[in-house]
Amino acid sequence: MNSDRQDQSLKKKRKYSKHNAAPAPIRRFRLWQDETQSSDLRIELLPLIDVIFCILTFFLLAAVNFTRQQAISLNLPQAKTGTPQMRDMLIVTIDDIGQLYVEKQLVTRSLLSAHIEEYNENNPNGLMVLYAAQNSTYREVVEVLDILREVGGDRVALATIPTATENGNSDSTTPSMPQIPDPENLPGLPNPSP
Repeated sequence: MNSDRQDQSLKKKRKYSKHNAAPAPIRRFRLWQDETQSSDLRIELLPLIDVIFCILTFFLLAAVNFTRQQAISLNLPQAKTGTPQMRDMLIVTIDDIGQLYVEKQLVTRSLLSAHIEEYNENNPNGLMVLYAAQNSTYREVVEVLDILREVGGDRVALATIPTATENGNSDSTTPSMPQIPDPENLPGLPNPSP
């Protein structure tokens, strides 16, 4: 059988001339690799790179879609410097029993609108912040917010102050003086466009 194969291979070699190249030898399929023979093993990188780019593209598009669903459309002001500036604020406070304070001074609801109008004339880009105690009623907060919005427009923010028991004042009949936080320690408030 070996001699038949050798004869056939010799006939094929004679058949081809110098101008015609001999076909490449056919290798047998082996389940194991001989350690004595060194053959070039190559890992093709182009298909691997294509798959990696497809996966990367998928994750980028998925991340963009998730951020679009969670984002809120805002028109933020442009600044030449990177340091945030604190805006002028008018602090209006409602304590536990519903009394109103403007900048730590006790005022009535009728005088509140006059204070707000005066503030808006002096600070056209100022922000009004409403601090309400946890025990203040929803009705009181909504009434004051309506007054602030009616006179001051949409430059109104809402915050809270501690209740009387958190201040260390256990007597609920006497109102606690509202604690106005230091404006430098407040978190950044949105800066609506005028």
